[in-house]
Amino acid sequence: MNDQTQLKYPHPNPSISFWLQGTRSSPLLGHRTTPTLPDTVDVVIIGSGLSGAATAYFLLTGPNPPKSVIILEAREACAGATGRNGGHCRPDCYRGYRGYKETFGKEQAFKVLANEMDTLNLMQEIIEKENIDCDFWRGYSFDVAMNQKCADEWHTTLQAYIADGADITGIVEWISDPHKAQQMTRCPSAQAAAIFPAGSLWPYKLVTGLLQICISRQGLNLQTTTTVKAVEAEGNMWKVETDRGNIIATKVVYASNAFTSTLLPEFEGKLTPFRGQCSAIVPTKPYSGPNMLSHTYSFRWGPPRGDYDYMIQRPKDGIIILGGGRWKVPIKELLGQTDDSIKFPEITTHLGQALRDYLEDWGEESIGEGLLSDWTGIMGYTPEVVPYVGQLPNKPGAFICAGHCGHGMARIMTCARGLAALMRGESWSATGLPECFEPTEKRMSMSSKTVEERWIETHGRGEGMLD
Repeated sequence: MNDQTQLKYPHPNPSISFWLQGTRSSPLLGHRTTPTLPDTVDVVIIGSGLSGAATAYFLLTGPNPPKSVIILEAREACAGATGRNGGHCRPDCYRGYRGYKETFGKEQAFKVLANEMDTLNLMQEIIEKENIDCDFWRGYSFDVAMNQKCADEWHTTLQAYIADGADITGIVEWISDPHKAQQMTRCPSAQAAAIFPAGSLWPYKLVTGLLQICISRQGLNLQTTTTVKAVEAEGNMWKVETDRGNIIATKVVYASNAFTSTLLPEFEGKLTPFRGQCSAIVPTKPYSGPNMLSHTYSFRWGPPRGDYDYMIQRPKDGIIILGGGRWKVPIKELLGQTDDSIKFPEITTHLGQALRDYLEDWGEESIGEGLLSDWTGIMGYTPEVVPYVGQLPNKPGAFICAGHCGHGMARIMTCARGLAALMRGESWSATGLPECFEPTEKRMSMSSKTVEERWIETHGRGEGMLD
């Protein structure tokens, strides 16, 4: 698909992720709760990934729920970024501190990191409360510094965090000795490592679990393969125009992540698509059964490379999910791109052989071991590397939960809960969210850097954006 106008909307025939391959029997495929669209509703939510599903869940299960909520999805339920990610809920427990402090100040930096642990805890709470079968696992993760420059950068950040008053006791364990780091991570190139809490799960099953709860118990109307073309003010209401007709709504929620600027042009350059690639790998015997990995991972390099891969091993079936390799292709092929129907052979090759290089004694792969499949997903990045959550400036009744910077599993659940509170008329303080997430006029002003400018700046210093 070469038409740039068409690429402003999700591609109709995307690549299929491991998560989506394994759920082709889902009752939500092709789901439309009603055969036609209603004329009016209380709330329209655009997008059925984790942002849309969790916002619907917290609205409908919270106090004074709206009488009618509809989710509009251009493709199948959870067919976007959430259904294509690494299945990794991995809070940043220290690494982004200096960057957030530089951008927002110490108080907000502390709040951003605290929010990510809150999100992991809330995700576990909701999964257990609702008994959602999504292979949720909670344990720990390794940050693996693959060169000394990366190790030095992380340690400097951790020391700055502690010097500013952070108590990392029982949260972050720093391993400075390269030999010990190599032994613990099973990674011969490790120069240092950090250990901190993390979780993994089957993201599609979490989202469809939330959607099914809302449909069966709370009256949610889910309409798949329904593309929103425009949203226009209609008095004190909103007219949501789709390819199947129009809906008049009291409130509208943009949970459209990388595609937000299609409907909200003011987000052009402020919320930019980024194409990433991920894979599923059948491990060799040294990484199977009793030898499975005990932690999730991020492998990261300092300058001049300044990039990373991320990885989980699923406890239920042992399949390894490995994503990254984005330095293998020019940045122009990733930043600003929305076509998730294609894969880059250079990245596919990298993902297929990376674990032989990263992990000790990976060994020869038998037939059926190694790369099982790989796929593409479209993330949404913001210049400050934090999402937009809240009411849109000068647009009463219009709300957003988007721009999760490839890090949504560690943010969305609390963001959706907070957004639901704001939509009920509660104060920002009631959300528990960092104030820097709010899409204020000041934040949206043209004086701030675009995503492209920020990317050039950070990678010029050898820094990476979030994983």
